[in-house]
Amino acid sequence: MSDTWDGQITAALTAYGRATTLSGARLLSLSENATYLCTFTDSPAPLVLRLHRPGFRTLPQIRSELMWTERLRADGAVATPAVVPTPAGEAAASFPGAGGALQHAALFEFAPGAEPDTTDFANVMEVVGRETAALHEHAARWQRPDVFTRPDWDLDNLIGAASLWGRWRDNPDVPPGGVEVLARAEEKLTRELDAYGSGAAEFGLIHGDLRAANLLVASDAVRLIDFDDCGHGWFLYDLACSLSFVEHDPRAAHWVAAWLRGYQARRPLREKDVRAIPALVMLRRLMLVAWVHKRGDTPFAASLRPAFAAQSVDLARHYLADGYLTAVPHDH
Repeated sequence: MSDTWDGQITAALTAYGRATTLSGARLLSLSENATYLCTFTDSPAPLVLRLHRPGFRTLPQIRSELMWTERLRADGAVATPAVVPTPAGEAAASFPGAGGALQHAALFEFAPGAEPDTTDFANVMEVVGRETAALHEHAARWQRPDVFTRPDWDLDNLIGAASLWGRWRDNPDVPPGGVEVLARAEEKLTRELDAYGSGAAEFGLIHGDLRAANLLVASDAVRLIDFDDCGHGWFLYDLACSLSFVEHDPRAAHWVAAWLRGYQARRPLREKDVRAIPALVMLRRLMLVAWVHKRGDTPFAASLRPAFAAQSVDLARHYLADGYLTAVPHDH
């Protein structure tokens, strides 16, 4: 599949006036979008090119994402890679993609650092929690312009009919009997999140995919990357995102406690916030059951199948029995 994306690199860089000096492009990641490290003959500094999946994000949504990342940098809230504008000064570029369909791209300065070492995941989670708190503090006080538009990560857009990833019921890997278990888990989390609420204290602008893979740790800073899923959602959905793909691990409660230590060192939480964590993690997991099937053409999603769906059913049974993350320690 990467060959399809590779063919768009020159067209995208033409929109930035950089195609003629391109000397190499290496695929960094392929998921919702394709991201490349690009080198150039006229500059020692590489750039990171993100090719957006056609039809997934609108141009105003992409511009809004980049507006926030630039504002985060300008305000010193968290470190993010600088956005490289087009020659016309636009934050994102549009160009004819495969078959002539309009495609979008964003270009970033290269940010030094590496994904944190997950062999000590508790320490990683504490860092993620600390950075997430800084992000949420900024989101809570930033007065966004009228043109700012990002998705709402409510139940319907995450696991309902409006989901961009389909529904978990679409995944044929869900084992016999598992559909009924996951359906009951969906009903329970819906009740619990309705009771939790979605006021300004619970719901705001979030990263939407803040996990270890989207942190770059360097000697001078921790940088946050890949805001492509940022939107309006429950603040603690960002905690659920940090557990993506490992929610079923027996050490999950230990990792959540570490995340909470990092977060609450900067931004306190209420008892009702902590009580909502199991429902939010279950919500994220159901979304990922759909995602693993929807993005089955990407190497990472394919590597998770078919075990991921069965593991999700086991996790849902623990959640239904009130035995999942219900004893997570936290500081008041």
